[in-house]
Amino acid sequence: MKDAPIEPKAITASPQQLDLLNHLQARSIGARGWFEEMVEKSDPAFRFVAVRFHGLHVEQVQRLTSLITAVGGDADPSDNMSAALKRAGLSVRAVFGDIDGDMMDRIRESEAKVLAGFTEVIKAMEPSRYRDELVQMQAELQDLLQAVQSEERSLPETPKEE
Repeated sequence: MKDAPIEPKAITASPQQLDLLNHLQARSIGARGWFEEMVEKSDPAFRFVAVRFHGLHVEQVQRLTSLITAVGGDADPSDNMSAALKRAGLSVRAVFGDIDGDMMDRIRESEAKVLAGFTEVIKAMEPSRYRDELVQMQAELQDLLQAVQSEERSLPETPKEE
């Protein structure tokens, strides 16, 4: 006699977990927009940094959208107010100066907020494949930050005016 197949247990997020997931997705959408603008406006020698972060955020927004939907939420991957503000700020900066290696501190600050969002959600989630995916996405972002930091010495930087 064959055992009946075990149906995987459906995982539904609580309202608090959905709020945290939506907040994380919004941060990642904002970062995606910021890096998209940075790809357009950055110096050629710095563009590879923006391209790498933009690519990661494009992928992670898609994954977060799927994850939120899978756990019972409504996800909207379109640009948000944060993305629009970040794009505008970067456009203004490009008018008055270069988008180059001196952006690394701003990138680290921005990505630290995204990483903090991952930490909040991960702490709130029960062990599951969705939590595991969040841990993986957080590690991917940490790995990219570390890789870029190790390459940072070769990035062009505009001398600071005193």
